[in-house]
Amino acid sequence: MTNPQASIAIVGAGCSGTLLAAHLLKKTTNALTVYLVERNPQQYGKGVAYSTSASCHLLNVPAGNMSAFPEDPGHFFKWAQQNEKKLLCPPWVTEIVPSAFLPRRSYGEYLCQILEEADKTAAAGMRLQRVIDEVVDVRLDSKGVELQLASGAKLLADRIVLALGNFPPGNPKVADPRFYNSMRYYGNPWLPEAYEAVLNTESCLLIGSGLTMADWCINLKRAGYAGAIHVLSRRGLWPKAHKLAPPADFSIDSDLLRPTVRNWLHTLRAYIRGSDCNWRYAMDALRPSTQRLWKTLSVVEQRRFLRHLRPYWDLHRHRLAPQIAGQLNALLQSGQLIRHVGRILNYQTIGERVEVALKVRNATENNKVLVDAVVNCAGSESDYRKLDQPLIKNLLEQKLICTDALALGLMADADGALIGGDGETSNKLYTLGPPQKGMLWESTAVPELRVQAMKLADVLLAIPEV
Repeated sequence: MTNPQASIAIVGAGCSGTLLAAHLLKKTTNALTVYLVERNPQQYGKGVAYSTSASCHLLNVPAGNMSAFPEDPGHFFKWAQQNEKKLLCPPWVTEIVPSAFLPRRSYGEYLCQILEEADKTAAAGMRLQRVIDEVVDVRLDSKGVELQLASGAKLLADRIVLALGNFPPGNPKVADPRFYNSMRYYGNPWLPEAYEAVLNTESCLLIGSGLTMADWCINLKRAGYAGAIHVLSRRGLWPKAHKLAPPADFSIDSDLLRPTVRNWLHTLRAYIRGSDCNWRYAMDALRPSTQRLWKTLSVVEQRRFLRHLRPYWDLHRHRLAPQIAGQLNALLQSGQLIRHVGRILNYQTIGERVEVALKVRNATENNKVLVDAVVNCAGSESDYRKLDQPLIKNLLEQKLICTDALALGLMADADGALIGGDGETSNKLYTLGPPQKGMLWESTAVPELRVQAMKLADVLLAIPEV
């Protein structure tokens, strides 16, 4: 970039936004202002996942594979070794080794330090502007982008990057949704006030049985919660634990094998049976090529995958740290954690409590659960048309963005440039991370985000004029 007034605004200072800002600061010697905008000061530089303070909230990727920089795979582990004393927190973390699952708060500290160092060592003319505010609208003209903030202030930039991360889950469909306005319902499981409120109850229902549910259960147990914890799963699936070992010699050649979900599933199963290897090793071996394979599937096949295999993929792909899985199983064995399989039919408030009617899977009779609170721990909402966010609504209304064919995120090209409702690829609006899930499928974890951040920084810095 040669323009001395060049500027890039990044909306969202979570993991992907912070990594992108750090790469921009490190990679160029030209004059550039990077605005890093985040509405939640407690999450600045960390995002939702890594801003937790609970030591029992662990990474679900071993420390040896959590480097922020693809070219330096041991970077995070070396940082962890240097900070060993404050990272050890028995029984959750007893040693700092590459296979250890460290507290998520440690990764938040790591990201903040990366940003700080990139800012301090940036070349003359480079500026990082930290902005605590919410972007509520964006206006484009021939000169660049104007960001309108909730405070009433405005920012002017040449390019804008939506590093929006994950959104809270959508509410389950029921005949009468009025309960979702109740003080006994917590639609955003990541709000600290939700956790504090549930601690004062004698029973609760967690909707969903994934990693967020596991976080809640372990955190409640750590705090001494004595109430009944009901967990509802549509299919009865339950999180699985990591088991570390050398990767399997397995891959899928999309050039030799017709790209269909059925073919690939049969190939994976045949390899596991034939090699007698643990399924975890085969899944891990697929990870480096998952994005490439996803892009070779037709939209019809991608929809088939989502309809039939997505819950099972998520179950086997996103696994728990072994110590968390052990604690979760202990809760099950004690009887404090009670599993239900089915879906919610309706809610009825009875005095100080709420009765949840459940359609039980593969049963002729329905079930009812009486609890004090309901927490939505289902997967994050990815259909941007359903989001109640001022910025998203305004961008959709202006047709500056559009959802992908699968409603998993936003339409974007291979460089992360957003594609508008008119089908035109923007030269001012970009994205990375979860908004690209529909285009890449694997686009939410650090091993993918660090590559995207590095590549997008190169793309933005290669633009000759802004």
